[in-house]
Amino acid sequence: PYTTLFRSIFIQSNENLDDFFSHILPELALRESPQGHPLQLIQRPGSLKICHGPLETIIYYQEKAHLFRALTLWLHEDRPVYILEEHPHFEAIGPMIDLSRNAVMTVEKLQRFILLTSKMGLNHLMLYMEDTYEIPEYPYFGHLRGRYTQVELKKLDSYAQSIGVTLIPAIQTLAHLTNPLKWGFAKNIRDTEDILLVGEEETYTFLEAAIRSIRSCFTTDQLHIGMDEAHQLGKGKYLVLHGLKDRFSIMAEHLQRVAMLCQNVGFKPMMWSDMFFRIGAPTGDYYDPDVCFPTELFTDLPAVKMVYWDYYHHDHASYQRMFAKHRELKQPIVFAGGIWTWNGLAPNYGKSFATMRHALQAAKENDVQEVYATLWGDDGAETPLIAALLGLQYFSEAQFGNDLSLENLTKKFQLFHQSIANDFLLLDRFDQTAGVPENNPHGENPSKLLLYQDLLYGLYHENLTDLSLASHYQALAQELAAVKATRDTQTMFAFYQQLADVLAQKACITNQITSAYKSKDRSGLRQAVDELSVYKSALQSLYEAHRQVWFDWNRPFGFESIDLRYGALLMRCDTTLWRLTAFLDGELDTLEELTQPSLPMVTPFSGSTSVGRNLFHGIYSAGKISDV
Repeated sequence: PYTTLFRSIFIQSNENLDDFFSHILPELALRESPQGHPLQLIQRPGSLKICHGPLETIIYYQEKAHLFRALTLWLHEDRPVYILEEHPHFEAIGPMIDLSRNAVMTVEKLQRFILLTSKMGLNHLMLYMEDTYEIPEYPYFGHLRGRYTQVELKKLDSYAQSIGVTLIPAIQTLAHLTNPLKWGFAKNIRDTEDILLVGEEETYTFLEAAIRSIRSCFTTDQLHIGMDEAHQLGKGKYLVLHGLKDRFSIMAEHLQRVAMLCQNVGFKPMMWSDMFFRIGAPTGDYYDPDVCFPTELFTDLPAVKMVYWDYYHHDHASYQRMFAKHRELKQPIVFAGGIWTWNGLAPNYGKSFATMRHALQAAKENDVQEVYATLWGDDGAETPLIAALLGLQYFSEAQFGNDLSLENLTKKFQLFHQSIANDFLLLDRFDQTAGVPENNPHGENPSKLLLYQDLLYGLYHENLTDLSLASHYQALAQELAAVKATRDTQTMFAFYQQLADVLAQKACITNQITSAYKSKDRSGLRQAVDELSVYKSALQSLYEAHRQVWFDWNRPFGFESIDLRYGALLMRCDTTLWRLTAFLDGELDTLEELTQPSLPMVTPFSGSTSVGRNLFHGIYSAGKISDV
């Protein structure tokens, strides 16, 4: 709403800042003018420091992202004289964006996300791409998945460099490759449906092409090679060809080959550490305290950073123990925490803050210098990633200080993004309902369970029926309707306001149908029929809002899976109306759907919790959906 005039003097700067200023000045509403306030920018190692006075301001900074943060802080400080100094804890910190669960950001919106990252002072951003990058020799790799071309990745890398953000490519070189391995070209390099065939020369021909393609697109010499969660390693085609072999030796063999491919093109690899822990643990669990690494591992392990990922523990001791175990691997340690964007339809901020408060402190105490905030998109990327913005502010404040109080977070979030922290925290309430413990430690997702379960015989009806969800979501819808969104969050908040309204309606209708049928209340059932028509209209509006926020940020590829889900929900409205009307008109003596026993739903996702957690296919039907 205003423009600040400044006069800039660059001294002791190691780089040209013309491109940097061309991108950030419009964002900050800053304009250079001979009549403006004198501003000196001095680049040197160390802290971010602002010395402001009535005649001149001097900003000391180490790198561009720190300068972007400093200018933002300076712009919003109205004291006539002050000195502000912040000391960054980590050399590298930033988000890891999941571009492999159907949602692939447009180039324009990914640039916007990169800019917001730099504005907070975060200097790295990792792009997680299983098959969403181009390999010219393999045209089916990423086919119709929204993959980036080499030209687009080079453009993104250049843009990021200009504003002080290092883009790190994160690919997969062993597992998590279900999508590309389904194509015919992968027949000879497939061990299991999602794991590459170790030892097969065609596998390394493919990986060499992948790594060379990525190398041509990025300035950095760092490459994340994945290798996590290869649970069935050596148990498919590899078992047929080579017999049963120790998984440590299979991992070591493959890692040596991939590390050499990286070295050949000037990449320094990092990898997820969990498979070494799982193989060495009696239970096979990543976080098993009794893990024991065989001595031969250390002789066969090439130089590779170990990325310790942990989004789960609410206690400081667990992180300290895991950092100690990682030091036994005698490799540099990178930490990856999480902003829970993968829980379902909305971010789980309670668990995000409860876990990262301890994790980031432990990372500082263990002198870890590289930290990432993962933004996964499990089960179709239902949560818009811009909903994680408050979480990224949390990481930013952990980087530049130790005050992670809600008061400080609220102040800085308003300053950097003109947004209200409590508005974003409303999103946490989609899954922080009655029956869910504080901070949602088990990652329960009642909003997703309620949206996708059947109107007549919902799998989670018994779990949800006594939680007063109708009133909970009615109140939430009213509060969301009052949010004043920004240009970055307008379509997101429109989606969430409509989602809360739909959930409130569905909670009412499902309870009313069940109780009216059991009590033989035909007038109650007729009322439910009328309300179902209103609900279907609201559901259609929700679909349109979800479509709008998706296409606002992402490429079209992948939204067909969201179409499929809403189409199913809308058609079930029609079938439910048809069945209820037939019963009320006397065409049916009973509704068999409503005569079945209502059993509490317990799944492997549920643990010991009372509400539950599941993916779409496990919520929508007890029957078989495709090959799931």
